[in-house]
Amino acid sequence: MAGIHFINKAKATANATKFDWQASESAPKSYPMQIITGNFYSPNGDSLYVPSGVFLHKGWGIGRSSHLVGEDLKTLPNQLTISFFSYTENQFYRGDFALPYDKILALFQAGHYSPKDEDHITYHRITVGVAPGGAVSVWVVSLDRSVEVFFGYAKKEEGNWKWINDNPNYTREEYIQLAIHEALEEEGLSPEAITALKQRPLPFGLWERYHQRRYRWQPVFTNMPVYGGRIDYIKYYNGERDYIDIPATDNKAETTRAVPSLLDFTWDRPPAKPLRLKLSFNEDEIFAAFEKLGSQNQPLQFEMRIEKINGKNDFTIWLKNEKESIEIKQTKVETYGIPE
Repeated sequence: MAGIHFINKAKATANATKFDWQASESAPKSYPMQIITGNFYSPNGDSLYVPSGVFLHKGWGIGRSSHLVGEDLKTLPNQLTISFFSYTENQFYRGDFALPYDKILALFQAGHYSPKDEDHITYHRITVGVAPGGAVSVWVVSLDRSVEVFFGYAKKEEGNWKWINDNPNYTREEYIQLAIHEALEEEGLSPEAITALKQRPLPFGLWERYHQRRYRWQPVFTNMPVYGGRIDYIKYYNGERDYIDIPATDNKAETTRAVPSLLDFTWDRPPAKPLRLKLSFNEDEIFAAFEKLGSQNQPLQFEMRIEKINGKNDFTIWLKNEKESIEIKQTKVETYGIPE
């Protein structure tokens, strides 16, 4: 029953140690992977397998499958064992990892308010991500949030090609090239973009960079009230996702966050109708800005601003610390009218 999951809407309790959760798997776009075998292990010796055997390239932190197996209420994991194949490297990996059980348990026990469900819910999925270079991440996932709880590296292993394909009509190289090309075509890349991507060196260390780069930043809106007082959806390069209330509470304002890849919110613009904005950032530009202005762990403001220029509303985006500001110019802005 791949691809099906049920949301755990039950209120989490501080003394609960078993929850209704499923395992899922993930890999970054354009760098297809395949999990050979994987298992979560709990302190009491229970195990839950990670879905395996499928072609992965949906996106970092985005779960592909969720199999309904085991008891409804299960103990959370403190270990992960996983083996996988990286197509773009033609390389097998294997890793055995200790997971932060106390952190995972605390997240499940606390849960959070869900704007989508309008109730207090807890997490319902634990997703494993695998990437080139043997990178491995683990996220706990709810209807509204995804929180990274682990990052590490698996080790190279020789592996057995028959784990991937035992069809004698394709050589190993032929099968790998066909699989990579199929993945890139499914992602909608043009033939020219596919050729260019194949010629670029693999970005080893990229996913560790996503994991490590966290900053004390909060969103700020100038001359544009946010409908509902909330950024409805924020996606981060490290695979996390969340919503953010505006303005942030004191504890949220001091929270470190990963670098955002996407913001989705609604601008309440009376007397005109509200307008939904979806902002997709340029990776090189936004990382350079955060690394420059937040290098000393300074508090940062990520400002969305409306200004009147030549009689027209002009929308700009700025990253600021106490001394400097950088305009974020290479942003894809999509707008949608809000139906009545």
